[in-house]
Order: sequence, then structure tokens, then C-alpha cells
Amino acid sequence: MDMQQKLQQLLDKQEMTELMYKFARALDRVDGELMKSTYWEDAIEEHQDPIFPELFFYNDNAHQFVEPAMEGFRALKATQHRISNPLIEIDGDTATAEAYVWAYHVHEEDCVDKEGILGGRHHFRFERRDGIWKIKHRSTVFDWNQNQDATAIWADNFSDKYRGKRNRQDDSYNYISI
Repeated sequence: MDMQQKLQQLLDKQEMTELMYKFARALDRVDGELMKSTYWEDAIEEHQDPIFPELFFYNDNAHQFVEPAMEGFRALKATQHRISNPLIEIDGDTATAEAYVWAYHVHEEDCVDKEGILGGRHHFRFERRDGIWKIKHRSTVFDWNQNQDATAIWADNFSDKYRGKRNRQDDSYNYISI
């Protein structure tokens, strides 16, 4: 592989890594349009929640998954997804990847705030069409989870200005347009 091919492969891997990060941002900011922008229209999403498996199972068109996913995330009080350790293999205009995911969710059970913390891996198939990479298939494998009473303490006088928001009113949209 010559230097130009290596450089292109590096650029392609960076583009796919940023798609993974945009996907996580879409969940945490409850931004359905951003989430859709990471998938091809014919992509497949494969997902089951380990804490509520009977409520949250999906294996079909990714774009159709977005609205139910956003409904579910709007019901949560807080979320944060961290994507790390991406390994990407490119074969022409297709690629596969594995990335670790750590997900933190605050939800309510019987009037008590609970922290659902999940660890696992996202598996991706990407396709490049007309020079653009997007997700063709995504599945998640969970390795562990814990569900416990929430322990967060917020000072009464902590300004709402400095607290993350789960929509486009979040301060990050003042800095990043994606």
C-alpha cells in the first residue's frame, strides 16, 4: 500500500469514527435527525436492552428505529454514551468495525431514580456510496450492566445554564453544528 492509499484509509477510518461519535451524540441530545444522518436509508439496526428486554427489542430498518428510540430516550432523565477503542477494517467501499460502548442512563422506577450503567460493544458495517461513509448495519452486544439507586447530588443553587440539556438547547450546539 503506497502513502496515498494509507492516507486515504486513515481519512476513511476517521470519518467512520466520527459517525460513531455522532450516533452517541444523537442519543444523548435526543436528536433524531442527527441519528438518521449516520445511517443509509436501507440500513438495519439490531438492538435489545438488557434491563428491559421485552420493551426494547428491534431488528429492522434503522430509520424506522429512530422515532421509537427518541421516545425511549425522552423518557430517561439523563444519558451519556462513550465510544472507545474503535477497530475498523476497510475493504474497498465497505468496512466493519467494533467499538466499546459505556452507557449511563438515569430512569425512574417506583418513584425512585435509578442509574442504569451498561458496558458492551457496537458492531458496525459501513458502506461508502458516492464518496460518503454511513452505517449499513449496527448491532450491540452487552457484556455487563448494573442498575442501582441514583446517587447524584446537585446543589440547590447550581445554575441551569451549566447543566447539559437533552435537546438542541444544549450549549454544545453553540459550538458544533452537527
